Amino acid sequence: PISSLIAASKSISEGDLSVRVDTTESPDELSALSRAFNSMTEQLKNTQEGLMDANRQIDERRRFTETVLTGVSAGVIGLDAKGNIYLPNRSASELLATDLDKLIGQTLGDAIPEMASLLSKAMERPGQSHQAEVKVNRDGQYHTLMVSIAAERLEGKVIGYVVTFDDVTELLSAQRKAAWSDVARRIAHEIKNPLTPIQLSAERLKRKYLDEIKSDPETFLSCTDTIIRQVEDLHRMVDEFSSFARMPQLSLSDENLSEICRQAISLEHNRHPDIDYDVNLPDQDIRLYCDHRQVSRALTNLLKNAAEAVTGHLENTKKTTSKGRIHLSITTGIKNEKEGGRGMAAMDEGTISILIKDNGSGLPGENREDLTEPYVTTRTKGTGLGLAIVKKIMEDHNGHLSLDNNPGGGASVSLVFPPMEKIADKKENGGEVGAMKVATSLLAQKS
Repeated sequence: PISSLIAASKSISEGDLSVRVDTTESPDELSALSRAFNSMTEQLKNTQEGLMDANRQIDERRRFTETVLTGVSAGVIGLDAKGNIYLPNRSASELLATDLDKLIGQTLGDAIPEMASLLSKAMERPGQSHQAEVKVNRDGQYHTLMVSIAAERLEGKVIGYVVTFDDVTELLSAQRKAAWSDVARRIAHEIKNPLTPIQLSAERLKRKYLDEIKSDPETFLSCTDTIIRQVEDLHRMVDEFSSFARMPQLSLSDENLSEICRQAISLEHNRHPDIDYDVNLPDQDIRLYCDHRQVSRALTNLLKNAAEAVTGHLENTKKTTSKGRIHLSITTGIKNEKEGGRGMAAMDEGTISILIKDNGSGLPGENREDLTEPYVTTRTKGTGLGLAIVKKIMEDHNGHLSLDNNPGGGASVSLVFPPMEKIADKKENGGEVGAMKVATSLLAQKS
């Protein structure tokens, strides 16, 4: 019997909890010991099975939680009681352009310094949720995140924190544009009415009284010309206000993009014959499903900006021997390749990009994205609407505007159009076609 107990104990120590000892042929005391041994073994086995079942449930819940977090578009980061990262979801890494899985164990303040202040407030007052707009700089671009931090409690004790955030950059930009559109519409209405009579009056004074004024006619002529010139400048400004406030609906059709670019270059070259224009277009014309008028307008704005930047830079640096240069090219996206060796991800197949480069003064290094906001300009005579209009045109085409500086100096601007079907989807989702589809669907459901 004792040998059986020793052998069974060894089996248990090796993890076999199913072993039992015989209690029938043992003396009374050994039989009682054997029964107690078997009872202990049974309890150990039940406890082990209970722990395994509990661990299995915990693992299933953890996988379920991770699956849910993976499908959430907002960023979610789980912190322990000390503020250390232990569970980030994929969206958090994507929104922050950082692999947070590699930062597990670090404090949130070290991993994302911009959120350190908000976390400190949450730790000081864990009884309430804390929310704030946080600006983060990722890959040279600023993004505005709406961040919320709430404490996780168990029996009144803080056991961790949950950080949730989403990128509201585009939302805030859209709100600002809507507000500025209303302002522009009101300004245009108030200013435009008196401009025409002012200009006509100045022209009439000049025409009728110039020959009659004998004392200092030069001053009279200079003043009337100044009035007329300034009124014309105001007219152009009002026209830009009106254009920005009332961007027309897209009228999409199959267009020859190469020809649109050639026409825009020809127009600007006539305005600035002293600038060298270099055009690099594919041998076969590129076609694009777009709004001809709006794309032409976007190109004209960008080429105009480039010409003004080049001219201003040469005047400021007094480089009389240098000549302004503007380059325009069209490229089409090909999967699994890199752009120009700069480590940028390749465009999707079917994507079309128009690149405009100049040798002007370039773009500011910080807050570059602010240049696409209404009424933000780096030029003394600029209205700050050119790039805002271009960005709106690209958004309407489901594309985007990219701003950069050339390594050798000057600015580099890209208009990136998605594949044709995505432009069509943009129109359908927001226009008459999309509304017709919804109406048809509702009628089908009723029938």
